[in-house]
Amino acid sequence: MRDFHLRFFIDRRWPDGIEELIEDGETMDSIPKVSGAYILGTSDGSMLTYPWGSSPVFYIGQSSNLFKRIKDHKKYIIQAIDDHEEKYWWPRYQFGASFGTTVAWYSTRGTQNPNTLESDLITKFYEMYGSIPLANGTWPSGLRPKHGSRDDQ
Repeated sequence: MRDFHLRFFIDRRWPDGIEELIEDGETMDSIPKVSGAYILGTSDGSMLTYPWGSSPVFYIGQSSNLFKRIKDHKKYIIQAIDDHEEKYWWPRYQFGASFGTTVAWYSTRGTQNPNTLESDLITKFYEMYGSIPLANGTWPSGLRPKHGSRDDQ
């Protein structure tokens, strides 16, 4: 994932940071210990198919401590790499294990809440690609899918 893959988030031109998550010697020193939202995407060039286009993004999350949360993701992705056939893993870890992982993050600004920032990111992603990221299981509260009527009634 490159910074231009994040063009869907028009509220901010560039992320506060972006780096490869699963690389030898990666220290994660640049990831701040502040609240914010983050995006996980493929690092091997793979593009995932969505209804309205392709993107390397597979997960969007939030945390009150970006460093700690991203460190946890790194730990679980490495474990999924080591034994992904032996245990059940959340899709975000299976995607990370299969395609490598790049992380981009956005720190909250002012009184902004990390939940709101995450919701804004997911909503903007949906508006561009026609779906929430593949490994996200929860829709933001302001963005709920519409259910059609059943044909069999």
